[in-house]
Amino acid sequence: MSQDVAPHPVEGREVAVAVRNGLKLGGSVLVTSAVAMIVKLQVPIHLGPVRQGHFGFSDSFATLFFTCVGLGVDTYLLKEASVRRDHASDVVGGAFALRSVMSVVVLAAMTATLWITRRPTETVLTAAVFGVAFLAMTNNNTLTVVLQTASRVGWVAVSNIAAKLAWGVGLLIGLHFDAPLPVLAGTYLASELLRTAMLVPAARREAELRYRVDAPAVRSALAASLPYFVNDLALGVLGSLGVSVLEFVGSDEEVGWFAADQNVSYLCMLLGPLLMWVVMPMLSRAYARSEAEGLSMLRRSVEGIVIVVAPLTVLTSAGADVLVRVFHDKYAPAATGLSILSLVFVMTYIDTMLAIALTIMGKGWSVTFISIGSVFLNALLIVAFVPVGRRLLGVGGECAGAAAAVIATEVFVLIGMVSRFKDSPLDRRVTGVLAKSVMIGAIVLYADRRLRSMGASRLAVDALLYVALALAVRVVTIGGLRGALRVVRSRGS
Repeated sequence: MSQDVAPHPVEGREVAVAVRNGLKLGGSVLVTSAVAMIVKLQVPIHLGPVRQGHFGFSDSFATLFFTCVGLGVDTYLLKEASVRRDHASDVVGGAFALRSVMSVVVLAAMTATLWITRRPTETVLTAAVFGVAFLAMTNNNTLTVVLQTASRVGWVAVSNIAAKLAWGVGLLIGLHFDAPLPVLAGTYLASELLRTAMLVPAARREAELRYRVDAPAVRSALAASLPYFVNDLALGVLGSLGVSVLEFVGSDEEVGWFAADQNVSYLCMLLGPLLMWVVMPMLSRAYARSEAEGLSMLRRSVEGIVIVVAPLTVLTSAGADVLVRVFHDKYAPAATGLSILSLVFVMTYIDTMLAIALTIMGKGWSVTFISIGSVFLNALLIVAFVPVGRRLLGVGGECAGAAAAVIATEVFVLIGMVSRFKDSPLDRRVTGVLAKSVMIGAIVLYADRRLRSMGASRLAVDALLYVALALAVRVVTIGGLRGALRVVRSRGS
């Protein structure tokens, strides 16, 4: 196994820029997460398990179809425009035009499928609105990528906050007046259009993006983006597969419970985009200098993400019963499913980091094949685990079975990703942090079981216990925290 190499002279400056950009975007994520938490917890309360199931199914089904409009261009731009910024203008305009044409075809195919399967008219219309919103979100994500490759993320953070506030206010008003599901979905579309209105001029001004259609450049970019496109398609299908498959093999209430669990898990996965927006450009430049330097930076990034995400995973699992009851007592059977589903967060973040590195190393097809395999495996496991969960746990068992299928699938993905590296990205330091985090998590979850009589207040004890154990076994150190602070404060030319 290769050892970490001495940092390149520009690495410190790049890390400092990446961390500061991450803090800007992370600050916007904290604000938007707070809004999303308030709003997403209100949706199941007002809709109830059955209508929540229909609403979640419409969202997931639209995602299932519209994932293809991404074309893999964002990953391509993150990799290429990070080292040749002007190239973004060659691609973005043509990609937007092609997406618009594709969306008309996809929308027709999706609504036809829903009509043929005799879904209610309200569900069909809701899915259609979500589909158009997904197109707007996809274009906005591309503009975000362009700004990130130029290290100009101020307007990205502002647009995220403004759009999330608009969505939250609109959705809460709609819920208050018991608006139809398509109207509720329309608040998401309106928020994405607000983001578009802010990001289009920002990209032109801050990143000098020009919106032109250069057919040869677009064809070349699409050819290079093919593995990313297929991978994004597989991940999009995988992300929406649970609710969609459960809709056909489970009851409406179980679908609603699993959708509620996914609402909570969505909040815990909001750091995911930061890995693409912040870490990928930094890793791209490191790998461009040398593979050894890139691997070194990857290992330390994985170590950092484990330290940050592991306590989130443990505390979500411990507090699953409290979190689902925030919706309503009717969602109490979803607690077991959420307790299981939350255990996937650390693996998901690690897999995302490894996929980024493999893509930069030119192994995009390896990531794609793993993602495709995970789609089929997840579908098979859901079909297999849901009946088992029903028999073993009764009410809520189908939801728990679907969550267990997600965990098993992510284990397969992690093994597949690690196997594609010549030198393992999980070196002794990373595996040490992982082992210590698992040990701490087990102790905290055991203590949580013994403190159930305290109710929700036990979670504060759980958090303090986790911090104390993390310091005791040196998962984190005071010196390490001071070093991170110095990086944030550093300034590069």
